[in-house]
Amino acid sequence: MLKFIFKRTNELSDEEIRQICQLFYAVYNKEKPIDKYLKQFGQTIFGYSYHGLMVDEGKIVGCYAAIPMEYTYFGENQVFALSVDTMISKSYRGNLANLRKMANLVYEELVKDGIPFIYGFPNKNFYLVKKRVLGWVDIGRLDYYILPIRVSALIKSFKILDIISMLFSKLLVLLSKIVPVGKETDGFFIEKVNDNKFLSYRYDNGYRIIKSVNNSLFVYKIDHEEGLRVAYLLDVYPMNKKALAYSVETIFCNDKNDIDLIGYLGKLHFRPISLLKVPKRMESKAVRMSGKILINSRIDNRIYNIDNWNVNLSNFDVR
Repeated sequence: MLKFIFKRTNELSDEEIRQICQLFYAVYNKEKPIDKYLKQFGQTIFGYSYHGLMVDEGKIVGCYAAIPMEYTYFGENQVFALSVDTMISKSYRGNLANLRKMANLVYEELVKDGIPFIYGFPNKNFYLVKKRVLGWVDIGRLDYYILPIRVSALIKSFKILDIISMLFSKLLVLLSKIVPVGKETDGFFIEKVNDNKFLSYRYDNGYRIIKSVNNSLFVYKIDHEEGLRVAYLLDVYPMNKKALAYSVETIFCNDKNDIDLIGYLGKLHFRPISLLKVPKRMESKAVRMSGKILINSRIDNRIYNIDNWNVNLSNFDVR
């Protein structure tokens, strides 16, 4: 008989953590080492995360998890919850009421702890389920931006054009330095708290954190995917046209011989000069952000407008 229980990370036994990591591999076909799991869910601002579990005769066959994250919301400090790693063992799928039971266990505890909002970036298989079953609301769709340094990495037959793409990239970087910035916006109404606690939690040794004057910084990581060498720009803080241009210029100057392109995924309120916006029809996959208000007295519908957000890869639990 199925049981539905709630536990915080620090209440999970070693065996339960091991089972959750095994379930992750079975569902996503990716390894989740226990030390990575404990960092992701245990080293949060509270020292724990939230887990709704579906259990059958002592075996964990489903999990709905949420990680507390600090945000500023229209000038107020708030803690939101990031929904990640929702999973149900293949032989237990089909009854969506089970998913709702796990989720509601988590939502109830979030409300008890004063967390007014949960958000996430569901994949295409889970996107409609969250809307129709869990009552999530669309926030918006993120955009892809790239600086193609070697076009042959994208289209193999275009090897002859690599020199042109390199020169084109150099030109864009140069233009971003000399074209007047113009009036900058006053910032964002909703964004994560980008302090040292967050940097320590979010990034490990594979990330490069470049700090500058006045507490500004940017973060990137170089990945190799199917023969493509990509410098993923995860975050720029504070986000504005000048800071973004500087980050792209720095990556280009330091790493252009070792990468094929620079990529940024997020929602910009301006048109960058040194990055090209990828048309929607050419995106590798749609990345949608959605969420659910849990405490109406603390949050209103402005949170469902992505133009109010500063959001990019740093808000994810990936890369």
